[in-house]
Amino acid sequence: MTITTLAKNTFFHIVLLLALLSQNNKAFSQCPTVSNAIQSFCDTQLPTVANLVATDNGGGIRWYANATGGTPLLSSVALINGQDYFADDNTGSCGPRQGVVVTILSAPTGANFQGVCVTNLTQATPLNPQFSISGNNLQWYTVPTGGTAISNSTVLNDNTIYYISQTDPASTCQTSRLPVFVNVGLVSTPSGNLVQEFCNVSGNTPTVADLVASGSNNWYLTSSFGIPLDPSTPLINGQFYYATTVDPPCESSTRLEVLVNIFEPNDAGSDGNIGICVNQISSTVPFDLYSFLGGTPDNTGIWSGPVVTTNGFQGTIDVSSLTLSGSPYVFTYTVSSSACVSDVSTVTITVLPLPTVVASVSPLTICSGTSATVTFTGTPDATVTYNINGGTNQTITLNGSGIATLTNNYFTNTTVNLLSISTNSSPSCINSQPNSFDITVVPLPTATASFSPATVCSNTSSTLTFTGTPNATVTFTINGSANQTI
Repeated sequence: MTITTLAKNTFFHIVLLLALLSQNNKAFSQCPTVSNAIQSFCDTQLPTVANLVATDNGGGIRWYANATGGTPLLSSVALINGQDYFADDNTGSCGPRQGVVVTILSAPTGANFQGVCVTNLTQATPLNPQFSISGNNLQWYTVPTGGTAISNSTVLNDNTIYYISQTDPASTCQTSRLPVFVNVGLVSTPSGNLVQEFCNVSGNTPTVADLVASGSNNWYLTSSFGIPLDPSTPLINGQFYYATTVDPPCESSTRLEVLVNIFEPNDAGSDGNIGICVNQISSTVPFDLYSFLGGTPDNTGIWSGPVVTTNGFQGTIDVSSLTLSGSPYVFTYTVSSSACVSDVSTVTITVLPLPTVVASVSPLTICSGTSATVTFTGTPDATVTYNINGGTNQTITLNGSGIATLTNNYFTNTTVNLLSISTNSSPSCINSQPNSFDITVVPLPTATASFSPATVCSNTSSTLTFTGTPNATVTFTINGSANQTI
């Protein structure tokens, strides 16, 4: 009996314990459970308490800012990045509350102005490692909101604002966007002539500013380092210079090498002139036109003109084909180079005509002791050579009208010999024009008078006899009366 009672009591307590345990399990089984203790959001979602996730096990869900106690949070309360939130049921009596750590992902971080230096525009893409932007699975846009992300292979435009978001790895949501002003510096190795030539013109010395390469450049004296040269630095003949491409803040890492050659200005000398008398053309041996140029002409020029020359810059010419009618003949000497302006001089060959002269005398016959005038007419300013009666040669120069006169008194017959005429130019052309003409000089008549008889008586006769040049006429007067002739 006692044993039975004890057994009954034991059974009762066991049943009671099981009942209590069953009641407690029922109470805890209604508390919410959190399967994801770290919950992440994007700032673009504007997350609130309502976005927190827990499993409702029948007792409802209330969220708290505290692990125990406190007041339930309204569902509209904005979540705070890094804040802990705790889940409980509607009674708030679940005991220890399961917590959630909230992470709110915002725009990626980085400078708002970024540049990349590229040698080819295809390198200027969102994946270029020169961009310093921190974030997860970055997405690039051309608009601050909305739109479609550009691909990572898109070539970015210079001086353009792009908008970059990052992606939450857990939720795949996208954040707000970081605006970045992108500068693309295209700094490929410059191109240009590897040998550049300049002319050392007085007052305009070539400088670094005259060097030419593609793009905007800095110039150096070395291939890999050094300080950029001032553009006003004078260039040195035979010096190598090195150019980079500059697109601030970028500069190409490799340089273009350029050899500089500087030439002195071309010098063709000064113009020359040659005169050849027409009667000397056939006897003139070939000569060099170059020797007739003035100054110090370069010996690198070429000749051109109406007659072919030989011996290069010497310009040797055979004048045997030149004529008076074709004169003057102008030959051009041209000195050229790739860097300097061509210089030109000329040598003019003039075939000179022979001077001419004619002479006349007036009057041809004169009385002894009277004058006669010899007139020379011919080439203006030429000099006439003559002599009188074969004596010493004399000269007389024609005036600008080509006339000269010679007036003398003559007492005997005289012969004037015209020998030649010569020009006063250089060279002097001489034309032999032998000619002679005579001046006839008539002697003066003579007469004497005598009376016979010389003494006579009044009213008697005496004879006056005139003796002299035959056939001459004597003029006389008697006692001063009127002139009479016999």
